[in-house]
Amino acid sequence: MRAFLYTRQSLDRTGQGAAVDRQRDDCRKLCAARGWEVVREFSDNDVSASSKKPRPQYQAMLAAAERQQADVLVAWHVDRLTRQLTDLEHLIALGERTGLRIATVNGDLDLSNDSGRLVGRILASVARGEVERKGARQKRAQQQAAQQGRPAGGRRPFGYESNGLTIRKAEAEALRAAYRTLLEGGSLKGIARRWNDAGLLTTAGNLWNHSTVRSTLKNPRYAGQRTYRGEVVGPAVWPALVDEVTLDAARALLSLPERRTTATTARKYLLPAIARCGAPGCDSDMTTGHTRHGRRVYVCRAAKHISRAAEPIDALIGGGEIEGTAVRGIVVERLSRPDAVALLSDSESPELHVQRAKAQALRERLDDLATGLEEGLLTLTAVRKSSARLKGELAAIEAQIQNATHADVLSPLVTARDVEQAWRGYELQQKRAVIDALMTITLLSPKRGRNRFDPDTVLIEWKGPVA
Repeated sequence: MRAFLYTRQSLDRTGQGAAVDRQRDDCRKLCAARGWEVVREFSDNDVSASSKKPRPQYQAMLAAAERQQADVLVAWHVDRLTRQLTDLEHLIALGERTGLRIATVNGDLDLSNDSGRLVGRILASVARGEVERKGARQKRAQQQAAQQGRPAGGRRPFGYESNGLTIRKAEAEALRAAYRTLLEGGSLKGIARRWNDAGLLTTAGNLWNHSTVRSTLKNPRYAGQRTYRGEVVGPAVWPALVDEVTLDAARALLSLPERRTTATTARKYLLPAIARCGAPGCDSDMTTGHTRHGRRVYVCRAAKHISRAAEPIDALIGGGEIEGTAVRGIVVERLSRPDAVALLSDSESPELHVQRAKAQALRERLDDLATGLEEGLLTLTAVRKSSARLKGELAAIEAQIQNATHADVLSPLVTARDVEQAWRGYELQQKRAVIDALMTITLLSPKRGRNRFDPDTVLIEWKGPVA
């Protein structure tokens, strides 16, 4: 008789497949004892039979059996084939169509008669019950681990060794630097690029991108907080990499709506969405456009009141060259003054803590609305109306939190030995954050007939004390 061999184990912690090797040896001995020819072997290592995830080799085996390429299917035990009654019924139907027999090291299973099918269903039910009991035990163990602040197990967390407790120095330093970069106005893409360039992959062995960096920096684990099902349940036993203030500030920044959009011109150039239109009664923000000759300009977003060449304005603010003359830029000039330290406010004022508490309360109210809708206690219309109002309040408070943390944006430059050199080392998003924290920029229309750039048509209103 022609035999298919199938082996499987749910979890292979070592990756060496020792359990499936033992199953294969026993199955081969059974075939040899009965004089069966093993025509093909199938193995799903580290794959559960009780989850909804596909088992590629199992599916390939069924397809080959459907083509009647084997007379008997050999496994170590029925629960290696399936732990679900639906899968067993599929095997029963397959046996009825093709005459396929089931043999296991622990006893044969004849699905061609009612007694054999009854035994098979009983075995499958027992296997399913074992899965459910195991799940209940694991759930309770996870709850207890969370209450005690212990690691949850699973994949190694970035920044720590596989035990979840010991700090991995290189990754921990990269994480702390990433939090600083974020609070100084840096971008998630920039952080991902630096980690990839340094050879620091995710613990799954993949390259970083802005999404994986975002989820990592929002993780309460790094402030020494233990979570269970997405909620902080108490302090953790492992050492924190940053303090809770840093984590809260990072999460506040990452929750702002404008940080969820990446494909905008405001992310490519220095002043879009920062500079304002100076046309009477307008006050719209400026966006980026191009003339028919390809020259980049800043244009009033609302009604195209004003269109200005972008390069000299960027140079005036951030440094560069204006009509052949090199300039340091207004940002460097302002932050190089002796009184620049006065721009730094207390980012941990009592007001900031109050605002964070208000923001958390609003998020909880939004969650309550969603729960009320799911449970049928609230109508969709009522939820939409209340949700829109609460989201507006939350956006306003998050903007205030962002403004209150501007000291973090300016501090590295104000305290730098060489402000100009430090400024040149900043990535675009950091420069934009500094400009937005430091000043309000209004662009006026240049005088008619004037071809040279006039700095007086770029109005600067400082957001802090000036000399």
